[in-house]
Amino acid sequence: MPHIGEWTIDLNSSTVRRADGDGDRLRLTPTEWSILEMLLRHPPGELVTSQQILRHVWGPGNENKTHYLRIYFASLRRKLEPDPASPRHLLTEPGMGYRFEP
Repeated sequence: MPHIGEWTIDLNSSTVRRADGDGDRLRLTPTEWSILEMLLRHPPGELVTSQQILRHVWGPGNENKTHYLRIYFASLRRKLEPDPASPRHLLTEPGMGYRFEP
């Protein structure tokens, strides 16, 4: 199971829990979950293009709405990254897309 900061992501049960098992699950919106799941289903470090994510989450014809991704990735980083201003796991490749680094 992948880890981001203090969180363990279980793709099979669609849950995010503290890695130490303490406390409740982290709530993600359906859109946040869809983006995170797509990123984590690719091999670690592999670039997932913005267009791939937009098409998967919002459907064909939305590939140019990259501002959506900036908003949702900022939200995911606030929830998951230990230091959202300096992300270590949910990385942006400007003009290209995003990567997950374990």
